[in-house]
Amino acid sequence: MQTESVIHRSYGSTPMHSECIRQMTARQQMAIVMVVESSEQSRRRLGRILMSDGLEVVETASALDALRGAFRQPPQAAVVDLTTPDMDGLELVRILRGACDIPIVVVARSREPQEVVRSLDAGADDVVDAACTPVELLARLHGAMRRYGKREPQTRAQARITTGSLLIDLGAQTVQKRGQLVPLTRTEHRLLNALAVRIGETVSHRDLLTEAWGYEYSNDTQYLRLYVGYLRAKLEDMPARPSYILNEWGVGYRLARLPIEQAIEEPERVLANVG
Repeated sequence: MQTESVIHRSYGSTPMHSECIRQMTARQQMAIVMVVESSEQSRRRLGRILMSDGLEVVETASALDALRGAFRQPPQAAVVDLTTPDMDGLELVRILRGACDIPIVVVARSREPQEVVRSLDAGADDVVDAACTPVELLARLHGAMRRYGKREPQTRAQARITTGSLLIDLGAQTVQKRGQLVPLTRTEHRLLNALAVRIGETVSHRDLLTEAWGYEYSNDTQYLRLYVGYLRAKLEDMPARPSYILNEWGVGYRLARLPIEQAIEEPERVLANVG
């Protein structure tokens, strides 16, 4: 009888071990998830949850070891606790985000809105409570991985999108307006990217919230309205009369496909899209 295998490794000074390793072909198909957690008890708990779902786990208590390991062999996803002793946890998320284009789920000790927003702006794809159930953790992780799987071919096919006076470079994560770089936060980039890869199409409130903030926020339209306002303030010539990010009442938002030389189209219709 074949024994189900579990693969479990560690970065840094923590001993590396494996139990009942599968055949190499099976191992190559397993997704590698890096767990960064300073508490050994919590780290082992997270590892057991992920391994129970057939994932390969690489774990470390150190932010520096996590970065070294990620540079050597980038994982397919990361679960990061912000209480790393050798580096600010948000800074670790920012560096991982810049170095590895992978989904990152932050494990938070606090569910205060400001803490969640800081994590998302640093580059996290979702935030879960440290006391969440195994089912919730796996659902959020797989949701983030699915969103990356869907987004990747679109990003490659349309790495640079031009509309009106805007140039949106999805690969470089930059936005230019009339040749000048527009500084955006990570959350603003995620929201704009979700609109840009579907330029000209209406994207539902739920889809935008899920892609920019995670499944937990799929009904929190106040976040969406707030950040749409932030984007309009930075991108629109007249934020009160938007020509790029248009509201489809009761449905969602869309990024208008404007001719390069055209700044505002159909002023009467644009006025109806404020909000």
